[in-house]
Amino acid sequence: MQLADFKESKALVILNVSRDSFLREARAKTLHDAGYYTSAAQTLEEAITLSTQMRCAIAIVCHSFTASERSFIHMRLLEDAPATTVVLLGESGDRNPAVLLSAVKAAMTSRKPLDFTWRAS
Repeated sequence: MQLADFKESKALVILNVSRDSFLREARAKTLHDAGYYTSAAQTLEEAITLSTQMRCAIAIVCHSFTASERSFIHMRLLEDAPATTVVLLGESGDRNPAVLLSAVKAAMTSRKPLDFTWRAS
């Protein structure tokens, strides 16, 4: 698959949650190159705060968090930002951009049709 195969017609905001700055930056670049806007969070608290402040279509939670932390983030995002689809990303998603982009595409097709297009203020 080519990166162009994953391009969306509208730019979507994705919350990129990872403790690992290298993984977070690599994921942000992959997502940006595919036409998405990202916002990054390094901690549980940042993820929850950003989820309540932004209209993110998707929140990608990295494997750099423990299983209980990932579960907590998922639960809080469902409570605080119920329109956001949460993707719990495994190691394979960070090693292979096609896996990451396929997960994003699957999350987008499984969601209700809501407008999460980023708009400049």
